[in-house]
Amino acid sequence: MKPERFPKLIRFVMLNSLIGMVIGWIVASAVVYFDINGFGSLVMESRHVVTALFIMFFSFGITFGFGYLTTAVLLLPTNKDDFDKV
Repeated sequence: MKPERFPKLIRFVMLNSLIGMVIGWIVASAVVYFDINGFGSLVMESRHVVTALFIMFFSFGITFGFGYLTTAVLLLPTNKDDFDKV
């Protein structure tokens, strides 16, 4: 029996959200690694490094995920033939 696939729009939302979250995690990593405005050393010298990194990566991931998804939704084609190609 063939496994059920998610509907097209659900896959669209999940894929674009995941891409945006990965971009957010890369940006958060760059902020910490390159110590932009001293933020990396502030986080790494904190008493609660894991908590600070979790909050930072979670917030960057959610923000960039929603931003990327919003951009993808706004750029969806309005023509049915073009939409079927997505």
